[in-house]
Amino acid sequence: MENVFHKGEEAVQKLAGEEKMAKRVGRGIQGGILLGAIEFIARQPMAYVASADADGRVWASLLVGRPGFIEVPGTTGVILHEDKIISAKTDLFFDNINRHPEVGSLYIEPILRARYRVNGKAVRHGSEIRIGVKEAYGNCPKYIQASVLEFPESGEILAPKVHQGNALGEAEKMWIAKAHTFYLATRSLGGHMDASHRGGNEGFIEVLHDGTLRIPDYPGNSMFNSLGNIHENPNTGLLFVDHEKGETLQLSGKGSLQFDQQSKSDQEKTGATGRFWLFRTERWIRTENHHQANWKFVDFSPFNP
Repeated sequence: MENVFHKGEEAVQKLAGEEKMAKRVGRGIQGGILLGAIEFIARQPMAYVASADADGRVWASLLVGRPGFIEVPGTTGVILHEDKIISAKTDLFFDNINRHPEVGSLYIEPILRARYRVNGKAVRHGSEIRIGVKEAYGNCPKYIQASVLEFPESGEILAPKVHQGNALGEAEKMWIAKAHTFYLATRSLGGHMDASHRGGNEGFIEVLHDGTLRIPDYPGNSMFNSLGNIHENPNTGLLFVDHEKGETLQLSGKGSLQFDQQSKSDQEKTGATGRFWLFRTERWIRTENHHQANWKFVDFSPFNP
């Protein structure tokens, strides 16, 4: 792959003064899955996926499945088996891909602090969702909280209860304000989707008085895939997961960049980058009984500011 970055990514790389590093790191973005990543992806019980709805809103979703739920037959694609998914089938991801087949997918093993991204086009074949790879690459282990996922050996899958709204309520604000991890969906102007991860210490997301979220951008891989997408297309999705309760909170709205913040407090909050981004919620979905998988926390990432 020659030029792996679009104009939005290049613009943000320039704003951050990290163009040279981005070009070097960008060599890791490939048109196929690395052989060494095939087994890693296939053993994961969860997939974090990014999709767009009929109105162009962007959403991040969590899919949870039994062993064999994710199949990686080779370097060119990933297969998600719908009949082995044990999380809520009410998730709008399943309808979204019928309208907009471009998806982003992210696979994380928290105890190893390892992650791998696969972006491409999803096609349904019976009970299979096949993602043909356009981009595939690993990310650094920064800001992933170490944890172990535990699944009940058996048990009835409870019917999901879905709650929706526009402006965030106090319960949703409290959830976000205490979070140490969330997942992010963005979409380029050309329609390419990306799923990513963000982490920090509890309370790293500021909930401003008007409900806007102010999120620090820590030192990372210099590619700015997510912020590059937001720069040219503000439609953004966020996902928060409460594994103890088996609940998810999905937000869809608009993102914007807030760079060059020089106060002492802002420098400390961002790990000295002075970079933030803002998110304004337009719609939210909270799903009870989304899944039955407990996240046993081990420790925070040593990279968290």
